Amino acid sequence: MPRELLFDNQLISDDAPPFIIAEIGHNHAGEMDKAKVMVDSAIAAGASAVKFQTRNPKEVYSKAEYNRTADNPQWMDPVYGKHREALEPSKEEWQDLFDYCKSKNVTFISTPFDFTSVDLLENMGVPGYKVASGDATNIPMIEYIAKLGKPTIISTGGCSIEDVDRLHEAFMKHNNQLAILQCSCIYPCPPEVMNLNVIAMYRERYPDTVVGLSTHQPNWAVNIAAYTLGGRVFENHYTNDRDWKGTDNNFSLTPEMLKQFVAGVNEVRVALGSHEKFQEPVEAAYTLERRKKLVARRDIPLGHIIEEADLAIKCPGDGLQPWQLNDVIGRPALGAIEAEDDITSVAVFGE
Repeated sequence: MPRELLFDNQLISDDAPPFIIAEIGHNHAGEMDKAKVMVDSAIAAGASAVKFQTRNPKEVYSKAEYNRTADNPQWMDPVYGKHREALEPSKEEWQDLFDYCKSKNVTFISTPFDFTSVDLLENMGVPGYKVASGDATNIPMIEYIAKLGKPTIISTGGCSIEDVDRLHEAFMKHNNQLAILQCSCIYPCPPEVMNLNVIAMYRERYPDTVVGLSTHQPNWAVNIAAYTLGGRVFENHYTNDRDWKGTDNNFSLTPEMLKQFVAGVNEVRVALGSHEKFQEPVEAAYTLERRKKLVARRDIPLGHIIEEADLAIKCPGDGLQPWQLNDVIGRPALGAIEAEDDITSVAVFGE
């Protein structure tokens, strides 16, 4: 089968434009007006989709983890579970946000962190799913999502290759609409642990699967390298302001950075061009001007056996080429050739 994915009527393939996800996540801090402003700015910057996170904290976290406390200025509450609760929209707010994205003609995605969240998103009519790295080994949930029959993107931060093989096999048993993203599970992500070459390995190992990159890198330049390695789905955390409160804002791409990435990756997509080496028609005039030809360094009389000292190499390249030098040396001149005249095929080869 071809390596392609249709996500909300957007084709993701080697030859199509990259699918760029602005991961708003919880950078909206639970404020839906702020979330909508971020949707608008992501659209203006050229995002293919906007993504959020949907979780029921008491279903996701153990009691001990829910009640864990910390003096973290980025949290909404000193108790971790309450911090997570504060970030979570209500069912009605989720529906309103989903409807808002539809009205703006932008693809809405949200990562479910539990089965209840999957059901909530499915009832809303989402076009597809994103599975976080933390659930890459959660095969029960991966299969639950796969059976819904929708395109799904799975991140693989912190995974071994055995983990990735397992999730790929589990999902593909039920659904072949899958993309797998290389990811490093560290926030923010330093370049030395990104391992972008994994993208090329994934493409070879899973020839039926779209591959991409989910990154927590505060810059977008590394995404260009990921594209040249075959990545076609990109997920970057996104914010309107890195100074906003929240654990992900300070390393998220800003609207201007996302705009730069979209422009840059699409320029690279065009620039990669063909695997074949040939002269483009638009190169012809410039090439002719800059290339050289064989000319007579001095007058060459009829019948003279041409020597290297009789020849010069000069622009433009509209005559016999320098690589033909040894074919000309040792031949008799079939006509008189004046200094600076072209060495022509007629004068040397009689043709």
